[in-house]
Amino acid sequence: MIDERTYDRISRRAAELEAWLEQEAPYARFDQRHLDQHSPEQAYWHLGYQRALRDVLKLISGTEGSAHIASPFPPAAPDE
Repeated sequence: MIDERTYDRISRRAAELEAWLEQEAPYARFDQRHLDQHSPEQAYWHLGYQRALRDVLKLISGTEGSAHIASPFPPAAPDE
């Protein structure tokens, strides 16, 4: 079980992402291009999901110093 502070940070980040998506790319929820096999959108979706999982693991293990979850918008630069 994760502590309440960690849970709150993850929840806030999820809310930030939802707001950003609604403002910047509301079409993404309906287009679902990440489901197209071998598409760039699918690759980027998996990359983002992989990084999110790593960030959450860092956060709950206490090695959150380099986790992207704490970084403000805009999203991380391509070389990170």
